[in-house]
Amino acid sequence: MQQLSPEKQQNRTINILPDFISNQIAAGEVVQRPESVIKELVENSFDAGADSVIVIVKDSGKQLIHIVDNGRGMSREDLELSIKRHATSKIYTQDDLESIRTFGFRGEALASITSVAYLELRSRRKEDEYGWKLVSEPMKEPVIEPINMDPGTQVFVRNLFYNVPARRKFLKSNITEFRYISDTMIRFALSNTNHRLTFYDDDTLIFDVKPEPLDSRIRAILGDKTANALIKVKSEHYDVSLNGFIGQPHVAKQTKSGQYLFLNGRSIVSKSLSYAVYTAFEHLLEKSANPLFVLNLELDPAKYDVNVHPQKHEVKFEDERIIYSLIHRAVSSALIESNLASGGLLGAEDFRAPFIQVNSGSESKNGQEKVLVNSITGEIISNTSSKENFHNRTSYQGNNNHFTWKNEPRPETNAVQSAFDLVFGGRTNSNNEANYNQLHKFNSLRDQDITESKSSFWQLHRKYLFVQTEKGVLIIDQHAAHERIIYERTIKSMEKHFASTQELLFPVEIKLTPSELTFVRELENDLKDLGYIFQIKQDNSIEISGVPIDATNGNESNSFKEILDLFDEYQKVRNTNKRDNLAASFSCKSAIKTGQSLSQEEIQHLYNDLMRCEIPYACPHGRPVIVELSLMEFDKKFGRIL
Repeated sequence: MQQLSPEKQQNRTINILPDFISNQIAAGEVVQRPESVIKELVENSFDAGADSVIVIVKDSGKQLIHIVDNGRGMSREDLELSIKRHATSKIYTQDDLESIRTFGFRGEALASITSVAYLELRSRRKEDEYGWKLVSEPMKEPVIEPINMDPGTQVFVRNLFYNVPARRKFLKSNITEFRYISDTMIRFALSNTNHRLTFYDDDTLIFDVKPEPLDSRIRAILGDKTANALIKVKSEHYDVSLNGFIGQPHVAKQTKSGQYLFLNGRSIVSKSLSYAVYTAFEHLLEKSANPLFVLNLELDPAKYDVNVHPQKHEVKFEDERIIYSLIHRAVSSALIESNLASGGLLGAEDFRAPFIQVNSGSESKNGQEKVLVNSITGEIISNTSSKENFHNRTSYQGNNNHFTWKNEPRPETNAVQSAFDLVFGGRTNSNNEANYNQLHKFNSLRDQDITESKSSFWQLHRKYLFVQTEKGVLIIDQHAAHERIIYERTIKSMEKHFASTQELLFPVEIKLTPSELTFVRELENDLKDLGYIFQIKQDNSIEISGVPIDATNGNESNSFKEILDLFDEYQKVRNTNKRDNLAASFSCKSAIKTGQSLSQEEIQHLYNDLMRCEIPYACPHGRPVIVELSLMEFDKKFGRIL
């Protein structure tokens, strides 16, 4: 390179980054934690044709990650090139880039790892007499020497982020990091059933699964309860095929931990495609329940792009609506064939053109004003927005409560109404803000007189409780109310380290997944403060001999696992400490359920306990517990007063 004169160097502010710095920046995208390293390396093993992969971690991957495979191996020349940035054996032409059929393709993984850890590679091809070992340290030239070994490749990653203290400091606890690793290993096991996968945590074998059908693999990884509740899903539409299983409604969870979606064997995250499963279960599950599914889509790689996210979790489809339709129809058909749902499936054409025009009920110069309605989601969009924008919407996004087809630019907020408002002409406050803004009106609830008669308490559809007061009526969500009561009682007992426990006549043994077992170890003291008496056994199981006094009787195994699942979800979405999240998880699973019939005495007892709570107006998740309707509001509705 031509040397610049001192004068030119002084005037220059733009420089080319050294390779080492570039690799560290790439590492920030590709290597976020030990789990990221394992994901990249195992995918490399699969791409190398390995049908057996062993993963060993020490100190949750911070100290050591050791991967062993029986793949094709590398020559000395390939081994030397493998740690260079953008070095890859999977992309040769632009056509290859537009139709990616391998898991890894960017050639950044090994280069990124070498910039933040000590890396050792050992590799041998079957046709070679011996293999080669490469040792690389940051800022140093790699050393390569021959070695005797079996055909395949071994990778050792030691002291991850040792030279980037800020990155290492932001890693979570060993138990949390191990949960990320075990979740990724479970996804590999479920998406690669023709491979043998062995997973060790230090010297402890977590699982060793051999090639087997998907339902057998689900039994080995997710347990007998899940495997016994599987419903097969199979469908094809044009060049898309879908295979896998869904779970019966009774194995639905409060979290998304039982949802696995794969595209050509690659684990992906897609809110819209997951929602296609939700809509099929719409009338079979409560709003907070999440159906279990293990589904794999087979699609021509030219019809989607995985190169939109450094970890390749997100995928951009050429036409996502067709895939949405396929999943929805397949899951709905499976539920119908299992006598769990009735007919009425949406056709593929409904998803190609989901918007229809209806009369808004408002007059315009040309008669009835027309609005666009999404026939799938119920979204109402006024004609004040450009029609072109609606027809160009191809990405289905949203949260658990509302999904819309969208693309930039987005319609103005005031142009979107609910279908209820369009039909009935009502005007409501947005979301739950009005409820929270009115909480101060409930401060006098405890002081109101309740008529001590059976007619003062009654239950609506085994879901809501009505309590007559001197000023009107209180409407109480029975599950949310009991949840608040148990939550406050649990928090107090945990803080005092004095829990009320009921001993079981016969101890219950519970088989746990790797993630669940890490939760138990992490929460061992808090679970005992909660009231559980248990012992951790050697075979990834625990034996429970006592449960909290508020725990559901006769269902100790399922409720305990559900509490762990819910705790995992709360750790991601609730900005509170572990003890609070555990108490919230326990109260949710132990509370009276919607659909449970209550006597007059039970309703009154529940009401009295609720009024003794410090915060009776909201459940631990922030949803309202009580709605108050005054006599004056009734009088206005019936025209008695203006």
